[in-house]
Amino acid sequence: MGSDSKKGRGFSIFRSAAEEAKIRDSNEGQRENDGGHMSCTTGRIVSRPDAEKPFVAVMTREDGSTFEVTFAIMGEAEAFVRRNTPRPAERSTTYDQDSD
Repeated sequence: MGSDSKKGRGFSIFRSAAEEAKIRDSNEGQRENDGGHMSCTTGRIVSRPDAEKPFVAVMTREDGSTFEVTFAIMGEAEAFVRRNTPRPAERSTTYDQDSD
């Protein structure tokens, strides 16, 4: 009874390369319909672990209206927010000095 032919796939928290490619392909349409670069004033990412695409980018436009875009991968959601929001202002370093 030493047959290995019926071994099941082991559990892993990591996705395979094929799974990653499938997820990336499913997000392709969303990338094409981003709404333009820097079209929003703010964006944040919310996690919904029980959803098919667990990462949601919640974007706010200048008029205060919001919309949501779902992603399967956190990196895709982060990239979407970066593409559609302005870069934060430079932080002042005036007070970042050692005290004597």
